[in-house]
Amino acid sequence: MNGKRHLIINIISFITLLVIGWLDYITGYELGFFIFYFIPVSISAWLNGRKAGLIMACMSAACWYLSDYYSHHPYSKAYLIYWEMWIRWLTFLTTAFTVAKIRELMDREKQLKNELEKVNKDNDALREQLNNSESNRHNGNAG
Repeated sequence: MNGKRHLIINIISFITLLVIGWLDYITGYELGFFIFYFIPVSISAWLNGRKAGLIMACMSAACWYLSDYYSHHPYSKAYLIYWEMWIRWLTFLTTAFTVAKIRELMDREKQLKNELEKVNKDNDALREQLNNSESNRHNGNAG
């Protein structure tokens, strides 16, 4: 079931990316959609982990590049489109790493909290046994 969930999330993220790329293309290069590419990257990284986030980051950079290229964005130097794509790719990768790491840390914190609560319950039970044992010993000495 978990594999199916991951597949569905990957498909939804990919479709979201395609819609964003298409909107970016049809609106032309003057209207920037850069910020919206973070949506599928973040969803993939948060829900499916680092690897899925990194793959989506690469696909987002490629999608942005294709949108920019086919909308005939004029650059003063031909290599600047590659510089733009490189910077966006690094930004998407950074986002994927960061979001995945935050999720890992939150999951670890939740796990540690659960372990601490279990230890505290065990501690309380042992304390209760110790108190009962001492009160029984005192009651036995008094009789």
